[in-house]
Amino acid sequence: MTAHLLRSGLLTFALLLLTACTTDVGRSSPSTSAADDHSSSRAVTLQRQSSIAGSGLREIAESDLRSGDLLFSSSPGVTSLGIRAFSASSVSHVALYVGEGQVAEATGAGVQVITLQQALAHSDKLFALRVPDLTPDRATTMKSFARQVKDSGYNYRGIIQFIPYMVTKPLCSLNPFSRDFRQQCVSGSAKAQLGDAASGDKKAWFCSEFVSEAFVRAGHPLTLAQAAWISPSDLLHMREGDVATFKPETQLQYVGHLKLGVYLQAGKLVGLNKPKDGAE
Repeated sequence: MTAHLLRSGLLTFALLLLTACTTDVGRSSPSTSAADDHSSSRAVTLQRQSSIAGSGLREIAESDLRSGDLLFSSSPGVTSLGIRAFSASSVSHVALYVGEGQVAEATGAGVQVITLQQALAHSDKLFALRVPDLTPDRATTMKSFARQVKDSGYNYRGIIQFIPYMVTKPLCSLNPFSRDFRQQCVSGSAKAQLGDAASGDKKAWFCSEFVSEAFVRAGHPLTLAQAAWISPSDLLHMREGDVATFKPETQLQYVGHLKLGVYLQAGKLVGLNKPKDGAE
């Protein structure tokens, strides 16, 4: 019996490594049964690739957003598909909602402030995550930062440096039994391959770098890792119930979807994605 369990565990572990899926393996909750006290059960938690929170789909409108919300998106274009495939993620872009129907983002055109309707128009899927304890003053500081760096360039150099880093980054998940080891490994790899960047001297940004830096400038960093090390996928996995790549200072809360996208819309039509209670 023990040998069978060992083989099953090794097979599961091997499959997780082959899929390059970041994993946490920890002890499950202690059993109240005396008969189970001698067992050593472990719970396996995988990174959640779906944009839907574990408790179900929620469709929202602009009025449900707050200034400082993170807006994650994808599009059917080749660039978006490539980013999602390369990062094994359901998102390829992240932007910042700054209130009054406006969105601040860094794209190939540089840092810009657009309307939410424009963001929806160039996205196939768009959903929001929230920092639960973000104060209005800090949200205002983030909006001011976005205005300050508006028209800055796009950090193409940072993206090019990111490519080899993304290739080696999954190696840090080879030990799923230690969250601390994984996060230290990722940080060490990022520092070695991407280096240290003085954010005050920056003239160009990529999307997740810009969003991460906005929270740093507001005195509410999402993680202690440098903004230039963070991808949209890294920010996504800082949500509640997920397995974070970098240690989050705050766990993000799922707000809902402003636009479902092709796959979620199809799933809703056939009854696979049921809205939360009270949601349309």
